[in-house]
Amino acid sequence: MHSKRRKILFYCQSLVGLGHLTSSLLVIRELSTYADVDLIHGGQGLQQMPELPGFRHLRLPTILIDSATDELYAPDSDKPIEAVWAERAVAIEQFVNWPYDAVIVEFFPFGRRRLKKEILGLFATVRQRCGAIPIFCFVREILVPAPLDAEQRMMKLVREHIHTVFVRGDPNIVRFEETFSLTAGIADRLVYVGYVSPPPPASWPVRRNRIVVSQGGGEIGKTLLRAAIRTAPLLPNYHFLVVTSSRASASEIAELQILVSSPNVQVVSFLNNFQENLQSAALSISLGGDNTLMDVISTRTPALAYPYAGNSEQGLRIEKLAGKGFVLPLTETDLVPERLSTKIRETINRTYPQQNIAINGAAEISRRISAILEGEFCEG
Repeated sequence: MHSKRRKILFYCQSLVGLGHLTSSLLVIRELSTYADVDLIHGGQGLQQMPELPGFRHLRLPTILIDSATDELYAPDSDKPIEAVWAERAVAIEQFVNWPYDAVIVEFFPFGRRRLKKEILGLFATVRQRCGAIPIFCFVREILVPAPLDAEQRMMKLVREHIHTVFVRGDPNIVRFEETFSLTAGIADRLVYVGYVSPPPPASWPVRRNRIVVSQGGGEIGKTLLRAAIRTAPLLPNYHFLVVTSSRASASEIAELQILVSSPNVQVVSFLNNFQENLQSAALSISLGGDNTLMDVISTRTPALAYPYAGNSEQGLRIEKLAGKGFVLPLTETDLVPERLSTKIRETINRTYPQQNIAINGAAEISRRISAILEGEFCEG
């Protein structure tokens, strides 16, 4: 029983895709049962944000990272990047509704180093306006490896600012110290909560001869979509639902349509009901982002996964999940039609593993924050 309805400030900045925002919204849905949540978010946005009790959100002027140059840019503005930062600061100041009982920041300080000034400025204002309220960090289970001096800065920021680091992952699959060597230095503040995924369906639909091929919410993954379209003529008994990014332009979608040479291919834009489509699919083919793969696993859908080559995160996740039998990895050499069609048949015919993965991360984060705010001892 909650002594009163709480107020929580949540900060999430996506620089590439939609996965960070999607995970954050699942957590916010759980928090909304006992707290009003104000979300400050940047990067790509969803076409429709959820309607929840006490939920407000501010979408900041967009700043993204160019995967080719690794530089930040403002896709919706012709102004210098410094002017966009200033606009964001004004927007935050006008949006916040002090005081708050807690703050949640997604990923920082383990990532988003280029937003450090904005985030630490927010932390300073929180301390000034709200006192020593808890600041929680919400981070994925696999980091892109960083030099030791960078890890030391991350650890210092955790010890200076963060009450609890919630790791969205299952230590039976991959442990945080595998990609963050100084984990022992923050072990007293680190908690595995399980992967963040929508709950499994109450009833399972019948699987159909449908293969869902998804790019995810970012701009990467086009190679995988093209490979699937070229493979479809070799598997005429299967319907290929090819899902582009929500940011795909009309010309990019048209480019994919030109590649279609068989009637069993449908190219669509981003699916809001992605998980529902997986529930009735014979197979998923996707990149190795944690959100996508947890959607795949929570629906117990056979899966092929292709890692984003820009960093090691997705490759390690795929390797770990493949070791438990939940996915089969794809390599660049597998993307030719003959090899890919063979992989598809093999994966569909495999026996799905019986082992379970902790995927109740959103509810577990909510439970633990509630206990901390109520001054209770949080078990588990």
